[in-house]
Amino acid sequence: MDTPRELFLHELSDTLSAEHIFLKLAPELRREAQHAELKTALQEHEAETKGQIRRLEEVFKVLGEKPEETTCHAAEGLRQEHEALHEESPAPDVLEIGNVLGMAKSEHYEIASYTGLVQMARDLGEREVADLLKQTLDEEQAMAKRVVTLSKDLGKEVKAEIKEQEREAKQQEKAAAAK
Repeated sequence: MDTPRELFLHELSDTLSAEHIFLKLAPELRREAQHAELKTALQEHEAETKGQIRRLEEVFKVLGEKPEETTCHAAEGLRQEHEALHEESPAPDVLEIGNVLGMAKSEHYEIASYTGLVQMARDLGEREVADLLKQTLDEEQAMAKRVVTLSKDLGKEVKAEIKEQEREAKQQEKAAAAK
């Protein structure tokens, strides 16, 4: 790799790989989701990811290039983290929280990738490509915000559940002391 354009093409290929890895994981995440809002977000993002893949393929066409065969090691690492979480046999609600955390990591990785790609496209004078990549960046940023909201909602539910467990434990203590 000797030129900024070669690096740009490599990074585009790497990002395309990441999108494919995340897309392949999406149905499993959707099956594991317990909350309707999370299932909906995952379903919508899966469709959005398919569009992002098509957009990356369009970028390659505009550039007159073909993507290289590569594996995004960062995305593969996040996929492996998901597998490792399963090895811990988490309760379904804990798995869901772990999946939302993994989604946040994935979105932030993609935001970093697309931010860099947009800038590289601009630096290389590829305005049309920059505009296409910016569309995806905007989608990833919106999804990241949605994941934060979902995470906060799940966190509120966990807090409420903990308070209820503490209340029940105090009642049991009082009942035991009264005997």
